Amino acid sequence: MHFSDRKIDFFQPYILPIFILVILVMGYIGSFNYRFENPLNTQTILTIIFAAIVFSIAVFITSKKFTIEKTKEINFLSEKILVIFVIIALILQSLNMLLLGGIPLFDSVLKSKATTNLWRIAYPLFLILINILLAKYYDRKYLILVLLGALVFGLNGYRTSVVGIIGSVFITMYYLGKISRKIALLFIIVIAIGAMGIGYIATQSIATQGWVLNPVELVFYRLAFTLEVFEKIIPLAGTTHGHILSMIFSSGSPRSFIGNYVLHYDVCLTSTLFGPVMLDFGYVGLTIQMLFMGAFLKIIHLIAKEGVGIGIYSIILTHTLIWIETGPTDIMIWFLYLLGLILVILVKRN
Repeated sequence: MHFSDRKIDFFQPYILPIFILVILVMGYIGSFNYRFENPLNTQTILTIIFAAIVFSIAVFITSKKFTIEKTKEINFLSEKILVIFVIIALILQSLNMLLLGGIPLFDSVLKSKATTNLWRIAYPLFLILINILLAKYYDRKYLILVLLGALVFGLNGYRTSVVGIIGSVFITMYYLGKISRKIALLFIIVIAIGAMGIGYIATQSIATQGWVLNPVELVFYRLAFTLEVFEKIIPLAGTTHGHILSMIFSSGSPRSFIGNYVLHYDVCLTSTLFGPVMLDFGYVGLTIQMLFMGAFLKIIHLIAKEGVGIGIYSIILTHTLIWIETGPTDIMIWFLYLLGLILVILVKRN
């Protein structure tokens, strides 16, 4: 089944502004219920809505101006090679935890050290190849590898890995026509429980935290806190003059820098999809970023008709959705956008 075979395409790029608004509402509700003195202010809300509108405009214009009459499937990746490298990725991540000396999910100190260079190889390798494997050579037995990947990378202590793997596979299978209502419900439950469970367990492993929230309350709290960080960023808009962007593509920790710069203490912060670019370049930068993301995602969506294209689009869309909370501060995930660019070049050359 191809994209064009579906009467309703639930995962076209317009899903991103929908998610943005849902997260805004959840964060606003959370800002009333926990440790925040005041709910989100009007400027923060309007800025986020502005970003969602700009993204939607870029998607709409691109859909009218950019057309792909036909695409040629990429056939140089064999099923056997894909399976071998997926298994290698699982082995590398297992080795990573062995070298760390424990399971980061249950130890906050280990978690702070868990994103090693070995992990930076293993995670994108698994993520990319499992989606391409399913998109090109779908077989239900490969879902076992998906579950193993979610488990092995989930033990690293970061819920984004589980959401990234299961979410992208869900979208890939949706476009392949392999998602029934029962399977869809199962995937949603697994994603929700996996993300909340890992977030909750990882939080409980932090020795210095004294407050207690249940897994559902923790979701609202985290979203509210992240949006509060963005609220504090807005008055500082444009004051870092590209420093965060340079850190993403060099060395250092952009999230830790944001924690020190905005809240003035040593903490690794998520600051929404909009926070880093607002700090670096203000509203002009935010506008350019949302225009770029909207146009790029729509181009990949138009190209991704079958096979490899479906897998790559699913990965890029899923991680852009994750960025709504975490922010685009990881060069490894920007690599996925580069992968999309390579796909565009290959398709146009064919």
